[in-house]
Amino acid sequence: MSALIETLSSYSWDAKVVLVMAAFAVTYGGFFLMVGVNKSKPLETLRSLIDAMVKVTECVVNFRKLPAGQKPLDQSVVQTAVYWTVRSVVTCVPQFFGFLGLGHEYIPSRIEVEELSKLWKILNVSHYQLDRYRQYIEENKIFEYYLELLQLFAMIPTDNIKILTALFDAKDGLKPLFHVSTQQQVGVEVLEKKNVLLLISSELEVNKEEIGIMVEMYKNTRQVCQYDLVCLTLGKTTRSQKEEFENMLNLKKLPWYLLHDEHSINRAVIKYIKEVWHFNNKPILVVLDPQGRVISQNSFANIRIWGGIDLSITIKTEAQLWSETSWGLELLLQTIDEAKNTLQWIKENERFICLYGGEDINWIRDFTTAAREVAIKATNIQFEMVYIGARNLTKRVKENIDIIKKENLSNWWPAEVLSKFWVRLESMWHSRMQVITKTSIEEDYIMKEIKTMLTYDGSEKGWALISKGSTIMVKAKGDIILNCFRQFDCLKESFGLVKDFMEVIIDYVKKQEINPKLHCNRLILPVTVGSIPEELPCEICRCSMEKFVMYSCCKD
Repeated sequence: MSALIETLSSYSWDAKVVLVMAAFAVTYGGFFLMVGVNKSKPLETLRSLIDAMVKVTECVVNFRKLPAGQKPLDQSVVQTAVYWTVRSVVTCVPQFFGFLGLGHEYIPSRIEVEELSKLWKILNVSHYQLDRYRQYIEENKIFEYYLELLQLFAMIPTDNIKILTALFDAKDGLKPLFHVSTQQQVGVEVLEKKNVLLLISSELEVNKEEIGIMVEMYKNTRQVCQYDLVCLTLGKTTRSQKEEFENMLNLKKLPWYLLHDEHSINRAVIKYIKEVWHFNNKPILVVLDPQGRVISQNSFANIRIWGGIDLSITIKTEAQLWSETSWGLELLLQTIDEAKNTLQWIKENERFICLYGGEDINWIRDFTTAAREVAIKATNIQFEMVYIGARNLTKRVKENIDIIKKENLSNWWPAEVLSKFWVRLESMWHSRMQVITKTSIEEDYIMKEIKTMLTYDGSEKGWALISKGSTIMVKAKGDIILNCFRQFDCLKESFGLVKDFMEVIIDYVKKQEINPKLHCNRLILPVTVGSIPEELPCEICRCSMEKFVMYSCCKD
């Protein structure tokens, strides 16, 4: 042992272990083939020790590759690991001779077995120490790259190449992209001075709805050369999934880009996408303008809210879109095809329109009955009701649709349309959060209305929103609006001819809100809506609502 160390004295510690392990492998590499299927305990101990020697050697070599400034580990740890690896090699040699000479009859002494076990334990400790520092250094590198991304996006960019190079970690002329149409590997320069749409998903099997939206808008875009779409998958993708996705793109004649097989996304970029762009496993569409500025962290939200014939909507900021918008029934329904009749009623401004929801079928029956009676008493006004269920399409919601249809209680929409309505409302939350400050949530009128709608959905009973035209609107929880209808005759008499139908309801609801009794308001926000504030006031008593984490699996 001392002679071997003396021979290697002029070499660095990583070179020492590499030379010894290389000689060991060349000389005894075929040992386990020669001894065959012998699975005796001493032989298995020997095998485990050799595995530990290989792992430690890999760690030492990888540690050597790190820049000098990134080696916080005490060199004595490396030196100790090399020493015990070399000693293990020397200890293994007599065992090889024994097994090769006597075969199955060879039995190492108790002292020899204990020595092999001791060395295995020592090397495992060394491997743990080295690997722990490797992980520390890797995480540190990721965090430093993440900080670089934060600084880069905070700057005022002049072109998008620097941003794209950082996002795809495409330094030193690497070509990280694969163009589906031409089947060529290309660099980020092909995206220079383009509006770049990053379709980010956890799997390559992107939701058909999102793909359908993009296909239709791409086909309707006149100056399509100004836009390039890159599909980024943060999870693992099989070869068959990639081929199936490519075939779909080719079939629809979409010249989009994928990440090339030989390239992977830097973990710092994934951290940025999750923490800054609020990616939570559901597909998002991040839009960068030709200068590399982020126009939208998720343009899907804007598309769901305002619609869009072509890709031009993707390069409008949330601030631009919201500046052209006011709160009303039209905003809630404008991109839902099945709501065309309702939107026409709004334009006519002759009918009273009621959207109502909830899962309690008894309340639904009571409410719709009371509403029809009030409509008849209020000088035969035209009162149209539409059931929009609840955000979670539970079994009860689907059963309610069937009952409403069978008993002709009101208008109704299919389950998939209800889902679209609530997804749009969640998208409004996310989009609106991009244009207001966290301190102005309570003062922002549109945000308050969105929050109220989502709060109603969190209640166990039903709720209703009544509107005349697009702007005159009142909404309340189920018990309040039902009591209002049941007392409508008395309420109407108390006002005489001074107030009309809507004014009576608005006045009653306001009085109930001014003097709130015991209440329980719940606002359930899925993590997929993006930015979630730390504090939110209750819409009834203005106290700060408690924040909980909820895991739900409800199939009722």
